Amino acid sequence: MMLRIKATGFSLTPLLEDLVKDKILLPLEKRLGKNLPDDLPLDVELAKTTKHHEEGKIWKCEVNLNIPREKNNIFVECLAENMEAAINGAKDELERKAGEYKDKKAAKFLRFARRLKENFHVTRLAKRAGGFFYREKRK
Repeated sequence: MMLRIKATGFSLTPLLEDLVKDKILLPLEKRLGKNLPDDLPLDVELAKTTKHHEEGKIWKCEVNLNIPREKNNIFVECLAENMEAAINGAKDELERKAGEYKDKKAAKFLRFARRLKENFHVTRLAKRAGGFFYREKRK
């Protein structure tokens, strides 16, 4: 995956870039790396939501992953009191949503395999004959 980081309201430091790579990119690649292409962009926006407040939940981390051939993308937003807490919160939510995506994909494959097995049934005679004779199961 290609990591694209955007900083809004402050300047991006190399320390923050390394933190985003370690906390967001590496766990996501570990969980979904085999299922996604290498040139897929992972957009991360780090922002300070206000200019004049100095306390409270003013740091935001947004992560957006557009998955090809899927109608819904993975989007995570987290507000926190400091940037590291916002990144950690986004990481936890992203891992949960990535796990849901992976489970849905596996369930869809198993549903298709069950339906295929129901529709194309192999008779006992065909099994003894070496698998040359198939019949379609009638409903």
